Amino acid sequence: MPPSVSPPDRSADAALIARIQAGAPGAFAELVHTYTSKVYSIGISMLRNEQDARDVVQETFLNVHRRLDTFRGDASLSSWIGRIATNNALMKLRTRRRKPETSLEVKVPGQSGDERVERVIVDKKPLSDKLTLDRELGERIRDAVEELPEKYREVLVLADYRELSMRQIAEALDISVPNVKTRLHRARLSVRETLAAYLAGRD
Repeated sequence: MPPSVSPPDRSADAALIARIQAGAPGAFAELVHTYTSKVYSIGISMLRNEQDARDVVQETFLNVHRRLDTFRGDASLSSWIGRIATNNALMKLRTRRRKPETSLEVKVPGQSGDERVERVIVDKKPLSDKLTLDRELGERIRDAVEELPEKYREVLVLADYRELSMRQIAEALDISVPNVKTRLHRARLSVRETLAAYLAGRD
């Protein structure tokens, strides 16, 4: 994948689109080069599979090429392409075969399996908000997210990184909104429990 390139501003977006629509040589290739890293990042974070992420890149730029005349500039070109990439990744998630996953329910000592409860999450702030605050903590969070069972990881990524609503996630994964909330709760709880010893050592 090409190295990350800073997305252009709105005026540069408009100029690039105009060049593409005018058939300027290399103009669309410039757009692809600028945004491939962003699209691939979306694909790999949601799908955890390199080939699937590459498929998302290919499908996204085919969509962009076909639909560029519908871009009205209400959002930045980067955001518009990001939404297309997210939708393509969601389509793959909808059709992916499910595998049995490990439960993240918390067992309380002395209680039977029917009396399992979830511990209260004190900090409900999205995990992604913390990644820019502390590089080392960010790396540990990413490692903890990687270790989550798929059905919990994908909900957390869609909610905290792709910033989809509970209803959008429910529709994408074909589950109920309460189920989305439960999985997100358990995913965040599991990540924070994984980080507990590390965070305690920093106090």
